[in-house]
This record gives sequence, C-alpha cells and structure tokens, in this order.
Amino acid sequence: MSESTGKIGTKLLNRGYITEEQLKFAVEYQKEHGGLIGNILIENNFITSKDLEYFINTSKFSRLGERLIQSKLINQKQLINAMNYQNDNGGRIGDILVYLKYITQKQLDDFLAIDNRPKIPIGELLMEKGKITKEQLDEALELQKKSGGKLGDVLLFLKYITPEDLYRDLATQNNVGRVGRNINFKNLKKIPYEIALKYNAIIINDRENSYLLAVSEILSDDDIKKIQLYLDKPVEQVLATMIEIDNFWDEAYSYTQTEKSVFELYDEQPENSAIVTFSNNQRVVVIFIISVLIFMIVLNYKCTFFLLNLFFQAIYAIMAALKLLIIIKGANKNAQLIFTQEELDKIDEKELPIYTILVPVYKESEVIKDLIKNIQNIDYPQYKLDVCILLEEDDIETIDVIKDMNLPNNYRAIVVPNSTPKTKPKACNYGLIRAKGEYVVIYDAEDRPEPDQLKKVYLCYKKLPDEFVCIQAKLNYFNSNQNILTKWFTQEYSMWFELLLVGIMQLKTPIPLGGTSNHFKIDFLREVGAWDPFNVTEDADLGVRLFKKGYKTGVVDSRTWEEANSHLKNWIRQRSRWIKGYMQTWLVHMRHPIQLYKSLGFEGFIGYQAMVLGTPLLPIINPFFWLMLIWWYATKALWINSLFPGIFYHIAAIQLFFGNFIFIYTNAIGMYWVIRDCALKKEQPFSYGLIKYALLTPIYWILMSVAAYKALFQLIKNPFYWEKTHHGLTSKRNNTILNKNT
Repeated sequence: MSESTGKIGTKLLNRGYITEEQLKFAVEYQKEHGGLIGNILIENNFITSKDLEYFINTSKFSRLGERLIQSKLINQKQLINAMNYQNDNGGRIGDILVYLKYITQKQLDDFLAIDNRPKIPIGELLMEKGKITKEQLDEALELQKKSGGKLGDVLLFLKYITPEDLYRDLATQNNVGRVGRNINFKNLKKIPYEIALKYNAIIINDRENSYLLAVSEILSDDDIKKIQLYLDKPVEQVLATMIEIDNFWDEAYSYTQTEKSVFELYDEQPENSAIVTFSNNQRVVVIFIISVLIFMIVLNYKCTFFLLNLFFQAIYAIMAALKLLIIIKGANKNAQLIFTQEELDKIDEKELPIYTILVPVYKESEVIKDLIKNIQNIDYPQYKLDVCILLEEDDIETIDVIKDMNLPNNYRAIVVPNSTPKTKPKACNYGLIRAKGEYVVIYDAEDRPEPDQLKKVYLCYKKLPDEFVCIQAKLNYFNSNQNILTKWFTQEYSMWFELLLVGIMQLKTPIPLGGTSNHFKIDFLREVGAWDPFNVTEDADLGVRLFKKGYKTGVVDSRTWEEANSHLKNWIRQRSRWIKGYMQTWLVHMRHPIQLYKSLGFEGFIGYQAMVLGTPLLPIINPFFWLMLIWWYATKALWINSLFPGIFYHIAAIQLFFGNFIFIYTNAIGMYWVIRDCALKKEQPFSYGLIKYALLTPIYWILMSVAAYKALFQLIKNPFYWEKTHHGLTSKRNNTILNKNT
C-alpha cells in the first residue's frame, strides 16, 4: 500500500466518513488486487464519489498527489512512480511529476493557482496525521509558552516525534521536498564554501533543469536568488534533518573545514599563530644574549653571576608584590559578577538564546555517560542547547559508545578528521564552524558545571557593556580529598580562580583564560580567529588576543567542578603541557614587543609579563636558588657568599622568607576563601582541614619545576605535541560533590 493511499484512508476514518472495518477491508483488498483506496471505498459503497471529491478538495490536510489524482491530471501509477523517485532522489512531488513528464509545468502552475491553500500550523498537521496526540501537543505548547523556541524542537526534545517525521511534515507544510536516499557528491557541483556556510545549504543532487539544495531551515526567495548567482541552473530546496545536514557537510566540505580549523588563524593573522615557535628575530636575540653572557662570564664571572642574581631577585620581588596586589583586588566583594536567586528567577526563558556547548573528547569512553548527565542537569531549556561532542576520527572506542547512546536530538556527534596537529583547539575550531548558538562555551569531558551557570552568563551579558565578549566561570575540583596531590592542586586552583583571575579582571591587563568554562559571544570569538590549534595552552593565548582587540573578560560567580589529577605522571603530563603553552604564548606575542606594548599599554604589558612569562619562568629558575641555598648551608661556599655582598644579603633573606610566605599565604587564603564561600551558600564540598596543606606547598613547587623543564625540552623538540590527560581516575568515595548531593 502506498503511503499516500494509506494516509487518505486514515483521514477518512478520522473524519467519520468510513468505519474502521470498512478501512480494514479496503486495505486488504488493495493488497490483493491493487487500486486506489478511494476507488475501492466507492466501489463497495462505503463512500460516495461526491463525498470523496468533496473531502479531498476541501480538506486542508490532503496531499498534492491525492488532489492531482482526484483532478484527473495524473493516475495512481504515475503518483507511485513519482513517490518512489522522491524517496530515492528527494524533491517536491509536483516538480518530480513535471521532471518525469507526467504533467507539464503549466498544468502544475495552473492547478496550484486554483488550489492555493493556507499554511497549516505544524502541531495541527502532526496531530491530524496521527504523529502526536492532542495531549502531547498541549504539553509541547505549554513548554513552548514557558521557554520559547520552535514547536518542532520542543516535540523532538520531548521525544514525541522523530526528526524524520517532523521534517517530512515541515516539508509538506512549506511546500518543499525532503532529501532522498541516493546522494553522491563525487563530481557534484558545489557552491562556494563561505556561501554554503552562511546559509547552511549544500547541493546534493543535479537534475537536468535544477539543483537540489539541502537546507535545515527554509530559505527566503532572496537567499535562494543570492545562491543561484553562483550556479548555472535554478535550485530547489529540500529539507534535511540536523544529522543529515551534518553528514552532508562531512561529505562535501570535510577537507575545507579541516584546513580552516588548522590554518585559518595563521592565514589571517600569521603574527598571532604559534605555528612557528621562534621567529627569526627571536633566534637572533637569543643567540645575542647567550653570546653576551658567555663574553661577560669570561671577562668577569663573579660580576656576571652577581648581576644575574640581582636580576632574578628583582623578578621574585616584583612577582610577589604583584601577586599580593592582585589578590587584594580579587578579594573585593564587587570584583566578581554575582547574581541572586531572585534575579535568576526573573529571567524570561523565552528570551534565552541558543547556546552552543563544545565538548572535545579523546579516549574518554569511561566518562562520556557522566558528561551527558551533567549537561542535562543544566538549568536551561534543553532544546535551546546546541551540544557538539567533538570526537577524533581514530578514537573508535568513544565513537562506538556515542553511537550506542540514544542522544537527544539537540546533541551532535561531530567526528574531527584525522590531521595534525591533534590538539583540543583544532577540534574546537572544527566544531565552532557550524555552531548554531549566540553564545558558546567549552566543557571538558569530566566537567560538572553548576546548574545555573548558563543563566548567570546570560545575565552577565545583559548587564555588562558590549566590549565584554568573554565570561570565565571559576574552576575547582570535586576530588580534593583523594590524596596530597589533589589537595595541592585544589589549593592552587582556589587561589587562581577565586582571587587571582578575579583580581586581574580589575586591572587593565590580559586575562589568561581557563581551559574550560569560558563563555563567548560567538561572533566575536570568530572575529578574533578562535583558538590557535598549534598552541597547547590555547586558552591563555586567546585571552591575550581578545585583550589586544580591545575586548574585555569578566569572571562570574559560578563554578565548574573538574577532576584533579591524582596520579603524579598524569599530573606532570598535564602541567608540562600547560607550561609549554604559556611559553608558546609569550613567544608569539613578544615577536614585536614595542607593538605589543602599544597594544596593551603599560599596565597591561607588565601584567602580561607577570602572568604569561612568570608562570613558566619561576619554576625554571627556582631549582638554581634551591640548590644554592642547600649548598651554602652544607659547605658555606665563598662563591655563593660573593653573590650576596653587604646589604644584598639582607634583601635576599627578606625576599626568601617574605616572598615564600606570600606565595604560601596566597594559596592558603585562596583555599579559605572558597571554603568560606561554599559554607555561606550551604554547599560545602571542602573541609577547612585542606588549608594546612599550604605549608607543604614548596614540595609542590618542586613538581612544577620538573614539569617546567619537561615543557622547555618539548618546546624545542616537539612544540605542538598534546599530551593526553587521563580522566575517570576518581572513585565515588573521593567525589566530594557527589557525596554532598547524596
């Protein structure tokens, strides 16, 4: 039984023209002898020809093919042939009938001119066809009334309809066709990539007199005319589901998308790309400095080492003073963007925009299910979330896990083609190309954002001036009590995100973003070139580029809980990558230091050196002073004494005790700050006992130095290598967030 004839029988039954027994008889008769359902019903006196004609001509739900048969313009066989062609190749049934020469274009146009029918609301159409019930439609309409959005997206979110059924009836509603089964992109003409991207439209078939253009949303006549400027024939648009259109993109433009995700920043802003680690000028400067040092050591090594010591002592003093100043500013109660529950409750969810969530994953099959659960816990209309799970082509295990999951329709599994460099920023660039949201955020696979985070960011952008294009949420760890390493890591993050970044926000200086939970206005992110795929700490680099463009970053009072590295080797892999990325970032933006100074200003330039250079520099020089201190107490070596003559000895001693106290104290105060804040919110995942481990911070510094030297070695040998951090190493017993909620 053809779909068309079967549907008309159901419609007649629903309208009371025939009984269920009469329809059943007609369907069985059709299976054995063929023929049209309508004719069978008439021949058996179940309905009169007059009633059937009246129903087809007046019913707003009857299909074009049915009406053309009733008007004797085509017969059943021709309609079946046309529908089979449509299933294979896509397109509108009327255009196919013309293409197959069953009717002329004039006959079709004349019929449609007389047969012009009003557009039927999609909910009413789906209900009439039995795709959804009245109760389901009422529930969807109620949710739409509360949170806005398209009714189709709401129905898909509620899983009351499949994407295929929805888009088939959307095509009927808008008098367009659907995509077919037979699609071959080989030797198929393409519209220019930028045009395809702008309209999210791809040519999927070439007919004698037209191209079939797959779209996810109906384009206007003006848009179609603009696309046709690049083609030699008219286009007929056909609707494709989100999954279908993504597959078409991978087939038609995969190479172009890969190239853009890797080289777009370099092509458009080569001065901001880390594709080259050391510029020629920097190589000359390094060689010059080394040559001068060698010459000075040969000339007078005591004086040379004294001057070097003095230089690094000054750096320690400046860093300690700056850090204390920044943290004092960060402790200001108005430094963060804070919103009350009343402000959150007043949000009109209908005004909330589409929000893209990029989730780059690699070898994360063990945590992917928790990731989906964490996203579904976010207090935001779920069907307004454009969730892009970014998978690497060679990560077969995680891809298979995703395939086996029944993901909601607003989730897209995007497979990033295998290419170098294999980095997180490259994957994010690939996902960003077709991101649909007004805002976009990155979450790592193990992240657990607080449920109200997206709404708080929405309020941030409503409140702040337009130059704020990035909002950084605070990061912390849910497994702080697992071992001594996670305790140190938690202290460090508490100080960094609760006070240091918040303090930097008060200054006119670039903010080195965290690797996750940074929320962007998507248009501005694209404007600055998105992420550098060759920089392994792409977040810090992006923060600098945003500042250079005159844009600002805010810090919102919302946390994302991550998994702290609990294994030493895993921690060193991660930390060495971070430090290497800071080295890359410093080298990239210091290619033209005078120009950078003009771009950042005095305050910004000093802040940049302190944050971006200081982060890798201090762990590298620390071991020299530690060894000198040990050697001095062990041997009282005179050459060490000569480095600290007279008053410089006392200055260095003050620096040793006061400077180290500042660094330890800031870790302790950062930990206290977050514990106190969580206690006031009655959401306490931490114990005050964590604070005492700040006294052991110098041991943590030793580990940081090990990671720094590994980073320095890799910067020279393998600058773009992304060392994978393994997740899912925390047991439920050590999960303080999970235990707090149970």
